[in-house]
Amino acid sequence: MLSTIPDVLPPGFDALDPDCIVVETAQSLWRLSADILGERSRPIVGLAPDSDGDRSSLGAAEVREVVGRGVRIYLVSGDELLDELREMIGPRMALDRGAVRIWWPGATRHSRPAEHPSVAPLAGERDGDTLEELARQFDLSRPRVRRHVALIDDARALVEHDLARLQDEHRRAHERLRDAQLECHTWRTRAEVAEASLGDALRQPDLD
Repeated sequence: MLSTIPDVLPPGFDALDPDCIVVETAQSLWRLSADILGERSRPIVGLAPDSDGDRSSLGAAEVREVVGRGVRIYLVSGDELLDELREMIGPRMALDRGAVRIWWPGATRHSRPAEHPSVAPLAGERDGDTLEELARQFDLSRPRVRRHVALIDDARALVEHDLARLQDEHRRAHERLRDAQLECHTWRTRAEVAEASLGDALRQPDLD
């Protein structure tokens, strides 16, 4: 188990919850980075203090309601530790001040950030709205859900490609039809002029 629980817990941390872990030393930070990038079967969640430095953007108890039991929740306190964590796991997977980040199994330094989403409160946003967004991101970023979403996105991209191709073909066909109509009109006009000229010639008396 990572780290020890300090005598004075940050707001929202439960001393009886062994999966609520405060990271406040270099050793515990190293173990956290190893947990993020190592093999595991469950997601882990990181909380960083807000700009006031005395609490995380959401309380651990609130986050626990979203992620359920058995998911480790870490509070990483202090800019220095956050900077060191960024160096350890890479900027794509970094935990920013005031944010909550979900690291699903299989996280690497080069993973897509959207697959391990970070949620931060917007200016003036209520905690309930931030918690709701965390719940939405937690559900949509599940690996099994991501695979289905990827299939849907691939199918949508294929349909959009085919639609764009058909629209382009329709546009070119319309342009060819318009050109043909213009050419037909030109030849019709020439024929009418020639026919009129022939009529005039036929009506003139033969002086010879």
